[in-house]
Amino acid sequence: MKRKYGGYIIGFLVTVAVGILLRCLYAASPNPVLATLAPINNSPWELGKMVFWPYLPGALVTHRLTGQTGSRSGHCCVLLLMSFAMMVTCWVARPFLDSSLGVYLGVLALGILLYALVLRKKMMGGELFWYTLAILLGIAFVLFTAMPPSGSFFTAPSEVSSMAFLPW
Repeated sequence: MKRKYGGYIIGFLVTVAVGILLRCLYAASPNPVLATLAPINNSPWELGKMVFWPYLPGALVTHRLTGQTGSRSGHCCVLLLMSFAMMVTCWVARPFLDSSLGVYLGVLALGILLYALVLRKKMMGGELFWYTLAILLGIAFVLFTAMPPSGSFFTAPSEVSSMAFLPW
């Protein structure tokens, strides 16, 4: 039983380590390459990158250590779900969050658990469909890092006034 879930635990730890490493590397030496891979501010869109890019090596480790019996399209699906869950959770809970680390760890743990229990079987739509969606989200992260649109979803909480959430 330990062997069965060990690959998922190691994949989770790799994902967390890569995410924190990218964030710290960008804080130590900001440059355009690291800005593409790591969050450059605490906007919900940028925090979605904290899940997206680090999960790629984590998914590879998980896929290799679990005997390659899982679905690669399931990894793409959980990658999309975790990225959007991170963005939406950070956007909704923006007034209450001081740090997004707890949200990051919770989203990763739930995403990997969802993959281990449900999504490792073949997904509807085939691998090409899910690969295409994951690649499109990656391209969106790159483009919106270079040219962020205006709006509270793409701006840091310090730049959003407290009245921005009110409809009037």
